[in-house]
This record gives sequence, structure tokens and C-alpha cells, in this order.
Amino acid sequence: MTEARVTTVGFIGLGEMGLPMARRLHGAGLRVVGYDVRPEALRALEAAGGEIVPSAGDAAGRSEATIVMVRTPAQAEAVVLAKGGVLERAPHGALLVVMSTVGVPCMRRLAAAARGRGLRFLDAPVSGGRARAEDGTLTIIVGAAAPDLEAARPVLAAMGTAIEHVGDAGAGTVVKMANQVLLTASLIAAREMAALTSRAGLEPEAVWRVLRTCTGATWVLEHWPVVREWIEGYRPGTSLDILVKDTGLALESAREAGVSAPMLGLASQLIIALTQRLGAADPGGRRGG
Repeated sequence: MTEARVTTVGFIGLGEMGLPMARRLHGAGLRVVGYDVRPEALRALEAAGGEIVPSAGDAAGRSEATIVMVRTPAQAEAVVLAKGGVLERAPHGALLVVMSTVGVPCMRRLAAAARGRGLRFLDAPVSGGRARAEDGTLTIIVGAAAPDLEAARPVLAAMGTAIEHVGDAGAGTVVKMANQVLLTASLIAAREMAALTSRAGLEPEAVWRVLRTCTGATWVLEHWPVVREWIEGYRPGTSLDILVKDTGLALESAREAGVSAPMLGLASQLIIALTQRLGAADPGGRRGG
């Protein structure tokens, strides 16, 4: 395949993040060919002007660039490596951009397999949440060969305003997991301090107004209403469960690398315990924080 401009993007995984990202690509004038296992996700993409196909391989086979935005390492490996999947169907020289957070070993396996089949591979997880996916201002953390990033940059620019190149395949995932660990630790700490200051009879808004000006300020403090909704409106499979997955992947990486990370281990345990408590509190509806 020549270095022609990408005009068609295959998008695999049309969930909470993937669907608005696919919509941004369509809005930027790209043809979007999408696949998801859920019929309602396919209908939503079609309603937004995208095209739908019956398999991940079909999406890749019709595209100069394929984006994978599924939830787990097993799902990513299935759509990319399985018979009839992305690697078998994508044209030689096409771009394969894995934007899921799937852990370093999985990302490197995908990169090696893709490059072995003559594809250009980007490890490109994102940060920013659904709101920034909707308005196209995500941070995209890229591990890739520099020429492959440049070929993909117009596609990435439709979804994000900060495209950060941090190394080759695997490096993007390392940085994304670092972010997820810091986010989780901050969330747990902020929740505990919310309980402590509330028990002392203090008004939450007054507390957060002060803390936002102090040295302990974090993204969680700046966006506490959003984070509080993650907790109070918890449902399995939403933001807190993503943190469970991502801190678990980070912990596996730390162990494989022989890195002592007691705070990571504790944060992973605490976010698991929190989701278990929230899930048990009201399994039929909304949960309290």
C-alpha cells in the first residue's frame, strides 16, 4: 500500500468511548466502517452516518486504517489475531491502531503480529473520558515508529488534541497505566477525605474550594462531581470497573518487571473492594457512595 491519505477507517468496539470517537471521525469527513458485538451499538453508529459490517475482519478489509477500542486484552487478541480477523483481512501496509488499555505484554504481542504481516502498528491508548471523546479533545498516548505515527496523525487529530509520542509499541500503554494508577489512588484518597470532612460537619463545596488551591489538588478534586457520580451511580462495566482492570494490568506489569510498587498493590485492592461493596449495596439499581 502506498502512503495515500486515509479515507476509510474501520472502527472495532463502539462502547462508551468508541462510539463518540467513531462519530468524531465521521464528522471529520472520514468514511467509518464499524463493528461491535452489540446490535444497539451498530444501530447507533449507523444513525450517526457510519457504515456497519458483520465482523471485525470485514471492517479491517475495507479500510486503510483500523482502530481497535475494545475493553479487555482477550477481546483485543480475538478481533486482531483470530481466523478471519484484522490481521488476515487488513490490506498490506494498512494502519492498525489499538486504542484500548490492554497491558504491555498483550500490546507487544499485537505489535509483533501486525508488523509480521506487513501492517503499521500504533499502541495508542487514550485519556479524558467520554466528555472529551465527544468533543474530540482526548489525550492520545502513542507508542509507535515515528513514520507510522505521522501516517496516522490526521486520523488521530480527529479524536484528540494532545497526541503524545512516548516511544515504540508498549510505551504508550506503560504511560496510560501510570495515569490510571495515579487516578485510582487519588480517587480512593479523595473519597476517604470526603467522608472525614463530612463527619466533621464541614460543607463539601467549601472543602473542595479550598483543596483545589492547595498542594494536594488533583484531577479528581477538580472534577469531583464527575467522580462522585462514578461512585454514586456505579454500574458494573463502567468507569470504576475500568480502573479495576487497568490497575490489575499495571500490577502484573510491575511484578513482571520486578518493580516494588506497594501503593499500586494497595490501590488495586481498594478499588476492587469498593466496586464489590457498591455492587452488593443495591444490585437492582443505583448505589450509594
